[in-house]
Amino acid sequence: MVEATSSDLLIREPIASERMRALSLFRHLAPPSEAWLLAAVRTKPVERFIAAGALWQNGNIGRFRVTSRPGVALETVLRPLTLGIEEMVRIAGGRILEYADLLADENDLCRQLLELNFSVWRTERFFEVSTLQAYERVMKLTEAYADRIPKTWRIESIRRHPPETVMELIEQYRLLPLAELRENWRVDAARGFDLDLSSILFEGTRPIGTLLWRRSAEAYIVDVRVVVHENPRLRALGNLCLFRHACQNGDPRGPIRCMQFRGGESEHRETANLALRMGGHELPPRRVLRKRL
Repeated sequence: MVEATSSDLLIREPIASERMRALSLFRHLAPPSEAWLLAAVRTKPVERFIAAGALWQNGNIGRFRVTSRPGVALETVLRPLTLGIEEMVRIAGGRILEYADLLADENDLCRQLLELNFSVWRTERFFEVSTLQAYERVMKLTEAYADRIPKTWRIESIRRHPPETVMELIEQYRLLPLAELRENWRVDAARGFDLDLSSILFEGTRPIGTLLWRRSAEAYIVDVRVVVHENPRLRALGNLCLFRHACQNGDPRGPIRCMQFRGGESEHRETANLALRMGGHELPPRRVLRKRL
């Protein structure tokens, strides 16, 4: 695909030898390894990649991310890049285009995508909790309720298991696209799950819960937290076991001083309750933006 958008700007797919050059633009969050790429290329005075888009499929949904070189306003090339990505989704048989990252209302990219006829499909609430405060609460509750935890339960690090172990848990609650689950599980994923803090709760041989963490420079980020059990009391104990594993394998007094939770605006209210019980506070919400093709 090659599209001329001005006398010195091309939107095209990079050839194989240019792929790493395009990927290098995604400095902070690399796309999945199987992603298709599209580059915005300035041809004068010398050819250079100034922006790029990455696209990957999740069923009939095309998920994408865009980025630009430092000093280049993404807004100047966003429209032709997005139009090119839309065409790639149609060719692949997709019907929906979704931006892969959650966007705050004050994010310029959120505004720009809305102007390109994207709309808010889902809102995620975010909460921040002190790591030390959370640690103290979890360890106190663990001591108080240790004798009520079923003997058939055990916790294991995800390092010892493939992502397929928790796919059914993830899928039924739409907590994370399966392609991203696999990508973030990889040992070499740049901003993937912490394989030692993240864990799976087993009842016998059956997985009934999982807690998946990532680390950023500023926070421990809870991407997925789910315990499936018909008994609400045992669900609460399952969450406690998962957090205890993280407390025992993390460093609450280390350089990362806070943890962040997220949950759907209406479907994951338990996340809000948990964060607030831990003494947390709510951050501005973020949006999932989609466009029907």
